[in-house]
Amino acid sequence: MSKTLSEKNVNRTSSRAAKIKGIYQRGNIFWYARMESGRRTQVSLGTSDYGDAVFKATEVLQNPFLNESAPLDLEVDAFLDYKERQNEYSPASRESKQYALSEFAEFVNKRDVAAITAADIERYYRHLQERVSESTAQGYITTVRSFFNRQVELKRIRSNPVKDVKLARLDQKSRLLFCSPEERDKLIADAPNDEMKFILYCGFHAGLRKNEIIEARPDWFDLERGALHVRATQSFRPKDREARTVPLTAEFQKFLRRYGMRSPFMLRPDVVKGAALYRYDFRRPFRQYMKSLGCEWVTPHVMRHTFASLLVSKGVSIYKVAVWMGDDVRVVQKHYAKLSPKDDDIEKAFASIG
Repeated sequence: MSKTLSEKNVNRTSSRAAKIKGIYQRGNIFWYARMESGRRTQVSLGTSDYGDAVFKATEVLQNPFLNESAPLDLEVDAFLDYKERQNEYSPASRESKQYALSEFAEFVNKRDVAAITAADIERYYRHLQERVSESTAQGYITTVRSFFNRQVELKRIRSNPVKDVKLARLDQKSRLLFCSPEERDKLIADAPNDEMKFILYCGFHAGLRKNEIIEARPDWFDLERGALHVRATQSFRPKDREARTVPLTAEFQKFLRRYGMRSPFMLRPDVVKGAALYRYDFRRPFRQYMKSLGCEWVTPHVMRHTFASLLVSKGVSIYKVAVWMGDDVRVVQKHYAKLSPKDDDIEKAFASIG
């Protein structure tokens, strides 16, 4: 009678366990004790599952020596420095990654990188799920995963603890949410003040990201040529370092002439950069306004999706939309191609010549 896969795994684990002595349990966690240079050393295996403990003890046997690490906060700084030197993080993205990693370090409250377990990361993930959206929570965990991958490369830990954390299936339906033209126009018309109108025009009429709206400067707006130039400043670098130009709608231009060119920032020029992630965060007034109209589902991301969705649904080429949004064409194709109207161009090539 053939054995099931689970039976084979149990036998394999039992076989390994027979060869690895020194695994024991302290509280809920398995540890591994072994002799090293004539001294007995003890290593936490960071798991309450015996099969996992056997696997991790095997890793210790295969790679018994690890490099020493600095305290966690210093390792975070070193990781961010490395990513920026490798040109993988811009100053703006480094800032957002540092925010995520600093929060993680404060949450786990451990100095030693090697002492952080999958259980610690699982707790942090649950904590994130209670206060931010699922996509944001998973973005933070992705940053933490990247940090630990670097620690594995430097041989400061044997394996990445994030790989043992199962993330929820990300609901992609949020990307399908967008406002109708009527909803968009009503939200702009009913805005309580000009600053909120500026935020809404930037999102709905130009597809700007949240931080781009916050960092927008007067020299980005060329009213004579009807163009918005998203470009680098002393405090801001565009995503992927790509500057871009977005045509200004006539309605947005009319509003800007009344709103005026404010310096040094178009939105809340009186606010300077502090310790927070954003120079100025309009999240609270934005949420309150949307809630007052029963539109809690509208977020800065939804404004951006609306910009792209309505353009594509009207037959604007996906390539143009990608350029205006500062996104890869494949990303725009994946999320918005289904909204394109029926394309009859193929018939033109096969039409009979009259």
